[in-house]
Amino acid sequence: MREDEAIHPSANAVKVEAGGETGRIRLLGEIDHTAVQQLDRAVSDLLDQGVQRLVVDFADLSFFDSACISALVRARTMAEERGGTITLANVNKYARRILDLTGLSAVFALDES
Repeated sequence: MREDEAIHPSANAVKVEAGGETGRIRLLGEIDHTAVQQLDRAVSDLLDQGVQRLVVDFADLSFFDSACISALVRARTMAEERGGTITLANVNKYARRILDLTGLSAVFALDES
């Protein structure tokens, strides 16, 4: 573990993969107020690169709080303003429950395959 990871465990909480018009943002570990800037930056960078379809992958996410929810809403707004879309993928039953309780499961496209 690098020193900055020991100090800031969420230092590498977001991994970005881009190809053509599609970009995938993998959420790793915990996304809370200390890591949410990485998510905001990843979304902004992908949209600036011309990505039209954003996929936010929850497969490796172990925790998220209201800061992450706010970032997802910001991401959706930014994508739609640029004519793009955002899909949440690999949402487990716990994350789905939070999305259901907040009403966001009706707002976001969910890839449940």
